[in-house]
Amino acid sequence: MLSSLQASESMTIRERLEIASHGSVQVYDGAMALKLTELGFSVEEIYRFVAPRRTLARRNANGEPLTVEENDGALRIVRIAEMAKRIFRDGAVAFDWLRKPNRGMDGIAPIDLLESETGARLVEQALHQIDHGIYV
Repeated sequence: MLSSLQASESMTIRERLEIASHGSVQVYDGAMALKLTELGFSVEEIYRFVAPRRTLARRNANGEPLTVEENDGALRIVRIAEMAKRIFRDGAVAFDWLRKPNRGMDGIAPIDLLESETGARLVEQALHQIDHGIYV
């Protein structure tokens, strides 16, 4: 019988995430990543924040899961989009805010910060301020 450490080492990151999160963490594959357009992202934004066009096409054709970094990118943009939609109570308004240059960010559009977790945290901070009535 395998020890829990040996069993964990033989699992893929996808299997470990699904088990550890009790199924609450979404692990994307190429086809699922492209469905992020249903949340409001353009295909070009998906290619920018998740994986390049050819990479996603290959993963989709082969039924491959995204890499850890690609999956993190997908989860990051989903998290921010859902937060913005909740705060603005309207998907179109949320994406308009994400895509427009923001004075509180010295003219940088919030969506342009989502390539990194640090940038995403800045966007979350701005959204929390808006949610609490602080103008940004």
